[in-house]
Amino acid sequence: MMFDNFLEGGRKMVKVEICVGSHCSLVGALNILETLEKLQEEYPEQIQIERVECMDMCENIKKAPVVKVGAELITSAQTQMVISKVMERIK
Repeated sequence: MMFDNFLEGGRKMVKVEICVGSHCSLVGALNILETLEKLQEEYPEQIQIERVECMDMCENIKKAPVVKVGAELITSAQTQMVISKVMERIK
């Protein structure tokens, strides 16, 4: 079961953790992070971004980049997929 955090006025807030370790960074995490930061400018109180050095998924490099949106872990993450998941949670 997924629980959302609510702000005053009924708006939802989501925490996004993005792995910025070496391998994830090389395969696209920094591009995802840049896009998330732009989106955060539009929704400053609703999106919290946390850079994480490693999410213990490095044993299988095919899973990179790794992003966690709320409680949902996304492996082989792509920018549009991550943005869609974030928007689902804040709308």
